[in-house]
Amino acid sequence: MKKLLLLLIFITELNAGWSQVIVTTATDTSGNVDIRTKIEAESLYLKIDSNDVATYINRSILEYQIQDYKNCILDNNKILSLTPNSADAYSNRGMCYCFMKEYKNAISDLTMAMKLSPNDAMSYLNLAYAQNDSGNYVESIIQLNKAIALNPGYAKAYVNRGVSKANLTQYKEAIADYDKALKLVPDYAEAYLNRGLSKSLLNDYAGAIADYTKALTIQPAFGGYDFYTLRAKAFEKNGDTANAKLDYERAKKLN
Repeated sequence: MKKLLLLLIFITELNAGWSQVIVTTATDTSGNVDIRTKIEAESLYLKIDSNDVATYINRSILEYQIQDYKNCILDNNKILSLTPNSADAYSNRGMCYCFMKEYKNAISDLTMAMKLSPNDAMSYLNLAYAQNDSGNYVESIIQLNKAIALNPGYAKAYVNRGVSKANLTQYKEAIADYDKALKLVPDYAEAYLNRGLSKSLLNDYAGAIADYTKALTIQPAFGGYDFYTLRAKAFEKNGDTANAKLDYERAKKLN
């Protein structure tokens, strides 16, 4: 079954990845009309065959893409009634619950997905996402350790583990994880962004500025109010008042 994809800073890919910093970006809804048309087409087909699992899967993915999590959950309920041991359906439903902040249901589903698919590193990554998002950073790290043990080249797992470590104020350890991710994926924008924040929290403002700027170069969509405010503060702490002023002005225009 196809797993759902979500952006990583957002980079949760049902499979889930997250960023320590919430960066304000514009939501692109340009494709929503087309997606809703596709949902209607899938719905018409289900009136003909109400037990077609593949169609429920397709519709749930489309619903997920437009953040219609309630209907996505309903479709995954139907999938599980027809295929009770679908690890992907538990995973996808669990992530929908997570984005709705229903963490008890999310962790229950994601734990079941992990049990059904114990050799899939993504299962542990998803469960770690829910644990981190609900504030259980230690448990998140435990699950990410398992994901990395299964897949040592899993760059996203290193970034996410770094986030959980940073949430525990283990900034040096977090930076080490971001470094590992960047060795695997040199243009990993979220790794630069999160590493920049940890460096800033360790008073390495020059290093933070370099990482923030690299992240923006790779992913211009990061250039929102929160991003420019973060970088402005780093410039300010580093004694660069001119660039701090420029970034504050950019942030003000975007607020």
